[in-house]
Amino acid sequence: MDISAACYICVFPVLVLIAGAFGFSEKRVNTFIRWETYVMIFVCSFVASSDAGLFSFWGTKLNARALSALAYPKEVMPMLFSAQTIYLMLLVIISTVVFVWLFKKMKISFENKPVSQFKKYVTAISLIAFCVVGARGGVQGTPINRNWVFFSPNSVLNYSALNSFWNVADLIFNPRNPQENPYKFFDDKKANELLAQMHKCDNDSTELILTTTKPNIIIILLEGFGTDGISCMGGEPDLTPRFTELAKEGLLFEKCYASGQRTEQGLLAVLSACPSQPVSSIIKEFGKFDKLPSLFKVMNQNNYHTSYYNGGSLQFDNVEAYLRSSGVTLLVSEGDFEIKERTYWGANDNETLDKHLKDLSNTPQPFFSVLSTITTHEFFDANVPQLFTSHADKLINGFRNTMHFTDSCLYSYFQFAKTQAWYSNTVFVITADHASQFPKRRNIYEPERHRIPLLLLGSALKSEWKGKRSATVASQTDIAATLLAQMQIENKLFPRSKNLFNPYAPHFAYYAFDNGIGFIYDNNELVYDNNQQKVVFVKNKADSTQNYWLQCAKAYLQTNFQENINYGIK
Repeated sequence: MDISAACYICVFPVLVLIAGAFGFSEKRVNTFIRWETYVMIFVCSFVASSDAGLFSFWGTKLNARALSALAYPKEVMPMLFSAQTIYLMLLVIISTVVFVWLFKKMKISFENKPVSQFKKYVTAISLIAFCVVGARGGVQGTPINRNWVFFSPNSVLNYSALNSFWNVADLIFNPRNPQENPYKFFDDKKANELLAQMHKCDNDSTELILTTTKPNIIIILLEGFGTDGISCMGGEPDLTPRFTELAKEGLLFEKCYASGQRTEQGLLAVLSACPSQPVSSIIKEFGKFDKLPSLFKVMNQNNYHTSYYNGGSLQFDNVEAYLRSSGVTLLVSEGDFEIKERTYWGANDNETLDKHLKDLSNTPQPFFSVLSTITTHEFFDANVPQLFTSHADKLINGFRNTMHFTDSCLYSYFQFAKTQAWYSNTVFVITADHASQFPKRRNIYEPERHRIPLLLLGSALKSEWKGKRSATVASQTDIAATLLAQMQIENKLFPRSKNLFNPYAPHFAYYAFDNGIGFIYDNNELVYDNNQQKVVFVKNKADSTQNYWLQCAKAYLQTNFQENINYGIK
């Protein structure tokens, strides 16, 4: 792939050299080659450094999702060149200067020496042929692609082998056709049959765990709160001691998984039961996301007062447009706060939670309210107590400190909520928008990289369920059907959502990462990497049903992507 990238870079200089051989000015040829080289040295250094900055946060190099985010430079540029990675800018400058100096030392120049026309044509054809063959990776039928360099379950090795310049050039000049499904594993009929088998439920039943069918409902989405930081779920000790106390008061699902790895994916999964996709998102497409089903719409129809709270900006990734199209009555964001302490992204979580409590005291019941925290968003720059400082990686220290801070804020929130009159008729759903690579720096494909808490608690939860744990495999997309079943409201608008309290329902979880998917079912986990076009991880290799569930996982991905293409088209 490095040779391919080099050949792409050499295309224009080669054409200019050929033009020089056939009479173009030597001076102009040398000037063009010199400045083209300078520019490409800078571009390659910049792209490689951007990749390094992005990988430290997202666990991937630049991809279609990252490039689309460039429409929001205020949010993206600090992620690429934050205080923790500012040295990468120095690397760009240093590498550019060094390679320009080396190029000058080589004293490469073009001289149009007299040779026969035959030699000129042979040389020209040979150079062009070398560039074409080298750029496509050889004379084989299929040109080089990412599959050629993805060879390991370790994403660090795979992305190290992926040439940064080639990757960005491919994204720019070979954009994916949004009307073509790249995950066509089966014919449509078989894919739909497998999908139907996966969701087959012989009895539309439910076990009622709430004391009422019309409770107040509060969903709290904790930013990047993966189970690696939650001690009562097998994570690091001491980071979230208050969550452990809250778990004793509610029902905790131990095997819940986020559908994606970004906030907008979590919102779509929780509110619309819309599974994430590996390389795109329906939230990018106006005319489609506004037609998605939404818990806000359903609650409005059932006379609930609806609201959404976030201490930051909602412009990124069309989040505000999606929420407004979902029918939310009250939308509270950064501009509605008198911010005393903040991160780069917005108000500290204590201020967001405090405002939420204050507003709820004047909110008509029943209400349905969703709140997203933000302090644990990278780059973990909040001014919070620095209790964890021992790790050499400052990002890990920052994650630990902000997670501990949000944990304490959440506990204080609940202590005050218990004193409010509305608490006696309220159920809380505490989960995460997505998990995080921190604090263990997990590979992006790992199932544990996507495991999140799902905790139900509050006075509306029946006493016999408090302090219990469930080993049922759950997904963010299951929250919609589960809540509606407790309210005895029809949930057919959310076909990918499963009622977690229906003993007859199948239970599995799907998640997407950069051009791959993970699938969890029963006591097994498998990961399929579409770059390598193979399974790269299986927890239980002796599982006799593994091949069937792999087919189901592929069918789930294929139909999910196809539904995105067709959505809103009659």
